[in-house]
Amino acid sequence: MAEKIRYTRRDLKGPDEFISTFGRAVAWTKENRLRVGAGALAVVALVAVALGARAYLQWEENKSSRDLWPHLNRARELLQTPAEADPEKLAALEQFLTAHVGMHPKTRATVYARYYLGSIAFLRGEYDRSAAQFRDGIATGKAAGIMEYLLRDGIGRSLEAKGDFAGAASAYREAAGFAQSDMKAQSLLAEARCLALSGRKTEAIALYRQILKDHPESRSRNLVEIQLAQME
Repeated sequence: MAEKIRYTRRDLKGPDEFISTFGRAVAWTKENRLRVGAGALAVVALVAVALGARAYLQWEENKSSRDLWPHLNRARELLQTPAEADPEKLAALEQFLTAHVGMHPKTRATVYARYYLGSIAFLRGEYDRSAAQFRDGIATGKAAGIMEYLLRDGIGRSLEAKGDFAGAASAYREAAGFAQSDMKAQSLLAEARCLALSGRKTEAIALYRQILKDHPESRSRNLVEIQLAQME
C-alpha cells in the first residue's frame, strides 16, 4: 500500500513557489528600476531603428523607380535603332544613368540602369566595360525575372565580341539556367558556337545534339543541323 503523505498546518500555510518567485522578481525590479528602464528603452530603440531602416529602404526603392523609368523608356527607344541614335542624346542618357547608379547603388531600378549602361558600352565597342556593367547589375542582388537572364546573356555577348570565346561559352551556359523555352535554346546555341570557336569541337558537337534532342521545335533547328553537318 502506498504510503500516505501527511501535510502539517505549517506546510499548508507555506508560500506557493510561483508566488514567491514572482514576488522576488517584482522586488528585484523595484530595486533595479533604472537598469530595467534603460533595457526597455534600448529594446524600443532597436525596434524603432529596424522599422525606420526598412521604411527608408522602401522609400529609396520607390524614389529610384520614379526617377528612372522615364529615362529607361528613352533608352529603349534609342537602342532599338542604334544606327540612328543621336550621339549627344546617348551621351546625356549615359551620364544620367551613371549618376542614378551612384545615388541608388543597391535598388531594383539600378539593375535596369546597369543593363542599359552595359548596352550603351556594347554599342560603342567597349566590351570590357559592357561586361563589367552587366556583372555589376547581377552583383546588386536585386536582379529578378528576365533580368537574371538578360544580364548574363549580355556578359556572353560582350565576351564573344571581345574574342574571349571560353568566357562567353561559360556566360551563355549560366544564362541558359535563367532562360525560358526558346531563349534557353538560343543561349545553348550561342554556347555551342563559342565552344567551337575556342577549339572545343567535341563539346560543341555534343551540345548541338543535345539542343536537337531537348528543343526539337526550336526555330534554330535548321541552323543547328547545318552546324553539325559542317563539323562532323
